[in-house]
Amino acid sequence: MSENVTSSPSSADLIQTYARLGFTSFGGPVAHIGYYRDAFITKTGWMDDEAFAERLALCQALPGPTSSQMAFACAWKMSSSLGTAFLCLSLFLIPSMVILLALGLFFVAAAGGGMGQGFVQTFMAHLADWMTPLVVAVISFATIGMFKTLSVGRVRRLTTILAFLIVLLLAGLDSLPDLDLGPLQIFVQLTPIVIGALMGLLFLRNDEAVSASITADSEADTARETHNGNQEAPSHTRSSRQRGLVLPCLIVFFTLLGLSMAVILFKLGPVPVQLIAGVYEAGSLVFGGGHVVLPLLNDVLVEPDLVPESAFRTGYGFAQAIPGPVFAVAAFLGGQFGGLSGLVLGLLGTIAIFLPGVLLVMAVVPLSAAFSQVRAYKAALAGVNAAVVGLLGATAFGLFFQLWEPGLLIQQASDTTAYVAAALLGLFFLWVLRLPPLVLIALTLFAALLTTLL
Repeated sequence: MSENVTSSPSSADLIQTYARLGFTSFGGPVAHIGYYRDAFITKTGWMDDEAFAERLALCQALPGPTSSQMAFACAWKMSSSLGTAFLCLSLFLIPSMVILLALGLFFVAAAGGGMGQGFVQTFMAHLADWMTPLVVAVISFATIGMFKTLSVGRVRRLTTILAFLIVLLLAGLDSLPDLDLGPLQIFVQLTPIVIGALMGLLFLRNDEAVSASITADSEADTARETHNGNQEAPSHTRSSRQRGLVLPCLIVFFTLLGLSMAVILFKLGPVPVQLIAGVYEAGSLVFGGGHVVLPLLNDVLVEPDLVPESAFRTGYGFAQAIPGPVFAVAAFLGGQFGGLSGLVLGLLGTIAIFLPGVLLVMAVVPLSAAFSQVRAYKAALAGVNAAVVGLLGATAFGLFFQLWEPGLLIQQASDTTAYVAAALLGLFFLWVLRLPPLVLIALTLFAALLTTLL
């Protein structure tokens, strides 16, 4: 813990915050990290950058929707209540699920799988383009803030720089026409994290900040017990209960994954069952957040003709232009079946695609907490946190330079100068003028509407 933690949120505070995030978290999984940091650290002091980066590293290393896993892990950390964490995650997911389910029911079902080129579709396409400058600005600002607190000292700064360069190198190799990393893209995320852990183990074991962090964690546990009125359930008892979740969660995760893979491989059961199995498998195996799920969902749903390709592409396009996680596209894919069946499949599909990621977080976070007083673990974690800063910085840096070339990130314009300027202006608004991200969201929606009408 750091001195940045100034208060503990009530359940009502968290519910209100997550409900707002559900409606305002535009820009996809990378931008969500910036929104979380603004909501949980900058504005409220409910978390510190160390705890935030620890959970981000864990979620980055796990398969599943990173931003939604992060939302759940942070809520669990701040509330110390699994029930509150589930409620907060639900509030974060509901807006995107409802919007995409409605689109699946009313647009795709009515059009028989084709969408046409109406105003709504054009607006969504432009909105998806204008989201990229928003992502660059929000994540750049979050990276700057995390650099100030997590990359302190020569070792940490060197670790951040190494992670930054490694991510850019691996991403550059993946972009070469003759070298596609494919499933090996996971190493773009895991390599800097592993190197960060090694740097911490080698050079930060005797670091004063590591010792202070161990002491602060112990004091914070005591303070949280007092605040929540949990004297009858001391931290070691609560930790034991959390560790009891590890094995059951892993058993459920792998059992459902095995059943889903069997259903997909042998085409067992009716189409709705295969659809649910397909989205669960995708949620279990994909690394890297929402955009990486596209090819896997295509393999398990489109190739076996469970979902029309036109509906799949349309739903994915809509998912990138609305608030919330891209994985909520499962609601759209279920809804395109139409009627009551579509409604039920949309709801079940949403649960199925997010469930594996939540199960893994419930299994891994208690294991991480069990080592919170171990010096070697804290030293490795300090290195990992510094590497996460480099990872986020490289992501923003890469996106910024991809803005310059039409057709990579920007699909609706042949000149991307305005989008590059928007990214720089957005960073100026956040960093210098200290305007809230909601201002950028409003400007993004206005820009998308204006370019649609012109």
